[in-house]
Amino acid sequence: MRNFSIILILLLLVACSENNKENRKTSASFSKEIGDRIKLLNKDSVQTDPLKVNPNEIDSIVNTLILLSKDIENINASVNKSNKYFSALAIKHSLSDHDFIKLKNGMHVDAIATILKDNELKFFNLILLKNNRADALLHSAQ
Repeated sequence: MRNFSIILILLLLVACSENNKENRKTSASFSKEIGDRIKLLNKDSVQTDPLKVNPNEIDSIVNTLILLSKDIENINASVNKSNKYFSALAIKHSLSDHDFIKLKNGMHVDAIATILKDNELKFFNLILLKNNRADALLHSAQ
């Protein structure tokens, strides 16, 4: 029985470490793609919209929202603040609010972080498409 418990604990540790590796791969992928979009949007010739986007500021706010979501005691406030932030971005830049995934109370903090980064990437892509820069978007995916 003791050997069975040890094997079960080892299997659990291996499973947890694999999940952590997958989260790091996803995070690295988002970071690379978002970094590429930030470089594109920082070029003067890319944005023609009078309401120009400051991608560095948006990235900083999203990273702050991710940090806020890790505070379990205030997770409900963090979820509401994050949803309001992306709704306000959509309104400000004449985008559809439905393009962004809504966070829900009770989500795991890793899921919240992934969704926030996904929403940030979607926002940058939509801004590039709105400025008729789909060619730049495809170029950055290479």
